[in-house]
Amino acid sequence: MASKRLRILLTNDDGPPSGPKGHSPFVYPFARALVDAGHDVRVVVPSSQKSWIGKAYHIADKCTGVFYYPPVGSDDGTGGETSDLPRERREGEMEWVLLNGTPATCASVALHNLFAPNSFDLVISGPNLGRNSSTAFAMSSGTVGAAMAAAISGANAIALSWGLMEGWKPPPREFVDAATKVSRDVVERLHEVGWGEGEGRVDVYTVNVPLLPSIQKSPEVRWTTMAQTAYGRLFKSTPHPDSTTSASPAEVNKGGPAAVAAPQGDNVKPATSGDESSSSSSAKKDELRLKDEHRKEKLHFVFAPDLGALINPRPEDLVEDTDNHAIFAGAISITPIRAAFMPAKAPNVQLRL
Repeated sequence: MASKRLRILLTNDDGPPSGPKGHSPFVYPFARALVDAGHDVRVVVPSSQKSWIGKAYHIADKCTGVFYYPPVGSDDGTGGETSDLPRERREGEMEWVLLNGTPATCASVALHNLFAPNSFDLVISGPNLGRNSSTAFAMSSGTVGAAMAAAISGANAIALSWGLMEGWKPPPREFVDAATKVSRDVVERLHEVGWGEGEGRVDVYTVNVPLLPSIQKSPEVRWTTMAQTAYGRLFKSTPHPDSTTSASPAEVNKGGPAAVAAPQGDNVKPATSGDESSSSSSAKKDELRLKDEHRKEKLHFVFAPDLGALINPRPEDLVEDTDNHAIFAGAISITPIRAAFMPAKAPNVQLRL
């Protein structure tokens, strides 16, 4: 049982519980663990997966939602009841809110609309299906985006991500159980450490927990900075649905690209069979010109990122003291950041779980 009962808002970008093989396998067991530790937990999550959406708000859309009641005693939280209005809860039952908005919308609506001001001691976004280490992933992440939205609203925020590591996909149940416990311990310890004040304030702690054998026994915890990374192509040109040569649309793997091992979209049929870098022989050498394929086919692109080197970096590319370096060494990474995507100074505290 926790030493202090915390009032926690839990959100994510993976959506409602899906079971171990779905897009959102981690949020329910983690929520349940927080409740079992004695914390007062309220869950407000998107009604569907919203990975790779950052801190976006769909301001032209109307946001609606329903109440969701996971079955008491469930292993994965699926198969519960939904209701347009809240109802009396049964013993041991949790009440969730599912909104058809972005992760940042969920955080904002929960903090400013669903509950009274200053209701929460802590906002946790996650656990994400897949790591959010390094700038390329963190700045794209709906998990980090929701934590940023909460921080900008003045809340103490943590972005929590569980890294699916090469050779352990899908992760064994015992890894998930261990990550659940250690993540709860990290969250409670960070609340004790605090977020600081003034120029030294930390807006968000972004925590990456690698699902590796090391997580099962007294895992190392490291203060880190965020590795500087980049990505190249994210979208792939494919035949338009109206085209007679249209192929089946590509799908992003569950949890977004950080949750998989290999580049995505290699099985997507290109719009043309020619060299994408070719241009008309009549074009002037230095003239900016559309690729020829886009002059012959309707524009149609699918999210099919080529992220092989980003997901599985070479050991020599891992910079010491960064989040990437830590998780690939089997350690838990805690990166203090500001809501301006600026590094924040780590507290002068030795973390021991």
